Amino acid sequence: MIAELAVLFGVLLAGLALGLPVFLAMAASAAAYTIAFWPKVPEAVVAQGFVQGLDSYNFTAILFFFLVGEIMNAGGISERLLRLARACIGHIKGGLSHVNILASMVFAGVSGSAAADAAAIGSVMIPAMKREGYPAAYAAAVTAASATIGPIIPPSIPLVVFGLFALTSVGKLFLGGIIPGLLMGLFLLVASYVISRRRNYPAGAWAGQGELWAALRASLLALLMPVLVVVGLIGGVASVTEIGAVACIYAIAVSVFVYRQLDLPGLWRAFGKAGIDAAKVLAIISVAGLYIWIVGNMGLARVLAGWIGDLSGDPMLVLALFAAALLIAGTVLEPVTILVVLVPLMIPTANAVGLDLTQFGVVAVLATLLGLITPPVGFLIYLTAAQAEADVYSEVRELLPFIAALVLLLAALVVVPGLTLWLPALLIG
Repeated sequence: MIAELAVLFGVLLAGLALGLPVFLAMAASAAAYTIAFWPKVPEAVVAQGFVQGLDSYNFTAILFFFLVGEIMNAGGISERLLRLARACIGHIKGGLSHVNILASMVFAGVSGSAAADAAAIGSVMIPAMKREGYPAAYAAAVTAASATIGPIIPPSIPLVVFGLFALTSVGKLFLGGIIPGLLMGLFLLVASYVISRRRNYPAGAWAGQGELWAALRASLLALLMPVLVVVGLIGGVASVTEIGAVACIYAIAVSVFVYRQLDLPGLWRAFGKAGIDAAKVLAIISVAGLYIWIVGNMGLARVLAGWIGDLSGDPMLVLALFAAALLIAGTVLEPVTILVVLVPLMIPTANAVGLDLTQFGVVAVLATLLGLITPPVGFLIYLTAAQAEADVYSEVRELLPFIAALVLLLAALVVVPGLTLWLPALLIG
């Protein structure tokens, strides 16, 4: 098995190091394994693996949630949410730093994507922060760190992927992500406030209650989006795919007929961008069909379950081990790859020790998201550094307090199951 793992994961990591797209690196890895250990992988499995990877109607939800974020962003939602965030906390010391984080929290309820969050919020907030004297690297770091909230607060594309591969309720996962998502914002706000006080960053003028209520009214329809998604799922009104489709119709109606900032060319561009982003994820999932078959046929999940079972049957300790492993994996692999390749290996062990999959799902997604702001992969680092025209190494230094805050929260989610399980138990049972 060691030789098989060396070929399978060695070729994958080598492909990623050479700059291959993730799905091509995974395909090359599966092909290398098939050739090296022929005939362990039958020809029929190779032919069927790519189709079976996407053989689920519910994967359509991924496209719909990408589309919701693109439509709402193109329809002027980001400006309204930024206005609301500025009216709420822009007057506190380090105001724009806090506004950046709060805007990401509220934008998370319509995007479900860290990249969309960073692109939308960063394009407005980073130039504004630089104009008020914030270092470019710090503005980039705040934007990158707060963008990780997007895939935790529902709707969440990574939680959909986890739920479909773990065969667990997406509705419970969405509910389980609400409190941790809010806590992510709180922990980041505390770090931002401490840094702002020490560095004497500026505060804006209090806009007044009139502006606060006006900003709230202007963004109210956008803020109803996550409510629509969550209520629809927990009420059993529709499946996650159908809810995604309804959310798209709602987003189009709000952006075109209420906000009137989205025309036909803009809608067409939103469809194109959502299609490209969803295709990147679905291509990985397709290749993962063959990849998961190979790993399953190797018996790795059974070996892992036996090893961890011998080590400990304590669900908390097992979850801590999984979180640590996913944190390390996140430094070299992107979240979707981890969720479709590594997490399925952990599910049998989680079930064996009685670990709740809702808690595991939220912890797993948060642990993998931290890889977006840790080198060497750290996609959000490079995205926001380019937006801010900042040095990557300087941004990584500025990110350290925010990473520490999120790791502390991750530990709390492992130790205190109620942070993820209380709300699903209350509303679903």
